[in-house]
Amino acid sequence: MKSRELMKPSPRCVTETTNLWDAYKLMTDNRIRHLPVMRGDELCGILSERDILAYRASTAFREDWWRAPVGVAMTRSPQTAGPDDSLTELAGRLAMSKIGALPIVERGKLLGLVTVTDVLEAEVRDAMAS
Repeated sequence: MKSRELMKPSPRCVTETTNLWDAYKLMTDNRIRHLPVMRGDELCGILSERDILAYRASTAFREDWWRAPVGVAMTRSPQTAGPDDSLTELAGRLAMSKIGALPIVERGKLLGLVTVTDVLEAEVRDAMAS
């Protein structure tokens, strides 16, 4: 199975200047834990719930933490995968890097997002079909 078959196409995204509150609300409203961060058409980072919590803690829980731009909390230059990467490659990269999501990129264009949950569900489907 290839990443193009697993990915969620056209994932919800934010920009570096989106404030953390809007990003967090987008995550909670849509029950997602990772947001690709875009600069124009280019992927420049990824924001996770963990990134938001770490930033909030680093500000000593100041009351205005949520006004900060995504750019201060995001993971810059995130690892990516290609649309033809195998399920095994994706699982290995996620596990070895201890990350929860991989943006799927082809020729610099964001195509989708594969999460640990997507990989686990695919593995379970394969195991049950056998």
